[in-house]
Amino acid sequence: MAHRYKSYAAETGTAYQYFFANSRRVNRPEGQGAGSDYIFVVTPDQKPPFILRVFISERALEVWRQGHGRILDSNEMYAAAKMRLFRAFDEIECLRGDQLSLLVDEANVEELLEPLNL
Repeated sequence: MAHRYKSYAAETGTAYQYFFANSRRVNRPEGQGAGSDYIFVVTPDQKPPFILRVFISERALEVWRQGHGRILDSNEMYAAAKMRLFRAFDEIECLRGDQLSLLVDEANVEELLEPLNL
């Protein structure tokens, strides 16, 4: 199956191409608990691709539910993962070293989703 690459021009000056590969339920052993990994294949400035995982914690989803009186649907969870990915593109010079540290947690879920007016 062919993947559709999308492009993103980051504030760091790097031009990224990326595609969403899949998501899966996981329990992160780093103390982050249960949640879902959203897996993206990323190619910075035509260099070799690598995998980035954006983890959305169950705790983040619960904070959202309590604050908004509803759960995030699957499209909204994907949007949160993508917003976190874009923030990483804009703020982190070398993403290869941060392959497992991109998080959507209780501390940032609101600010990541705020621009989407959910």
